Amino acid sequence: MLDIQLWLKDAMEDLGMQLAIVSQVEGNHYRVVAAYSSLDLVRQGDEFEVDSTYCREVLRQAQTVAYERVGAITEMCLHPCYQALHLESYIGTPLEKDGKILGTLNFSSLTARAAAFTEKEKTHVESLAKEYLASV
Repeated sequence: MLDIQLWLKDAMEDLGMQLAIVSQVEGNHYRVVAAYSSLDLVRQGDEFEVDSTYCREVLRQAQTVAYERVGAITEMCLHPCYQALHLESYIGTPLEKDGKILGTLNFSSLTARAAAFTEKEKTHVESLAKEYLASV
């Protein structure tokens, strides 16, 4: 059985991020199923509107989305998540089962990344999502 906290911690550290979240999404309702963080920003059980999260783009595009420097993207500077938490870097991917997106696996940080997320890192996050889904 997967120790979700240790699993999220290891994945978060591998990516050099500060926050790891598994979310469940229904309509515009986003619920934190599990979280690990070196910050005190988000906790298991927290709920948000999808539109106030970076995951909104993951769900709209139904694919992995990554931002290395949110503050440098004009249209993202006014995003509710950026305004509230100032999360500078983000990578998230859908948790998809039987053709339906159930939520997201995502990682973020208050600091911008020096370089864009690599294809290897994106593939790693997608593999982690599959690993998570296989464990639940």
